[in-house]
Amino acid sequence: MLLQRSLLPLLPVLLLLAGEVPLAAARGGMRVDIDEETWPEVLAGGRWFIKFYAPWCDACRSLAPTWQNLAASEDLPRDVSIAQVDVTRNEALAGMFLVTGLPSLYMLHDGQFWQHSGDRSLPALLRYIQQAEYARLPPLPWYRVPTALHMRCLGRLIQAAVRLKKLHTHLVEERGLPSPLAYLVLALATLVSGLVAGLVLVCLCDLLSARRRHRQQEAAAVPGDAKGDSAKVDKPDEASGEDSDELAESPRPATSGQQVRKRGVRKETS
Repeated sequence: MLLQRSLLPLLPVLLLLAGEVPLAAARGGMRVDIDEETWPEVLAGGRWFIKFYAPWCDACRSLAPTWQNLAASEDLPRDVSIAQVDVTRNEALAGMFLVTGLPSLYMLHDGQFWQHSGDRSLPALLRYIQQAEYARLPPLPWYRVPTALHMRCLGRLIQAAVRLKKLHTHLVEERGLPSPLAYLVLALATLVSGLVAGLVLVCLCDLLSARRRHRQQEAAAVPGDAKGDSAKVDKPDEASGEDSDELAESPRPATSGQQVRKRGVRKETS
């Protein structure tokens, strides 16, 4: 029983390591590894202090103990989550933040982002969070916000470029291809894949437009036939109406009695 009580505070940590606790349940006083799958949960709310690092970076190794102590500090506000992103495994996230130096620290609060560039000692980082020193500084401008569409596209482009570089290294070091030949193979593969993707896109657009034109023709054919039939039916009525008007306006021939009377009137006047 005593052993169970002693292990109870470590239960969230053990479940997190086992992958059975969602990211939102691990927030507050615990270091969290963020990837592309858990990134939407980070944007859900709260305050996040995020570190971008690489395993081969010496400065990142020097900051690692301070970052771990920051996550385990009792003075850390409970609504703040200490997180980190491995740029070698999450190229898209690193591209979205436009990370150009390692380690890079960012604060996320209420949809706004601040880049920390000051002192990185433990007391300075705690003061930066507790006193909300980031709020006194201007956040990242709109063209640098990671959640913007153009920054997400930039992240995908950087991810594709990094993967092409890794493929080139694989072809040269493991397959034994010369570096120029490996670049040529990658260029041809990119060109062919682009042509195939463009052809598929054109075919899909043509198919959709053909269906739309066919529906428009069917919709326009029904009113046209009905209108033509009604016009055909109405033509005799219109013709008969015109003929009746002409007959009504044309003078009727005078009878013989009327002609005799007119002659008598003419003689008397003369």
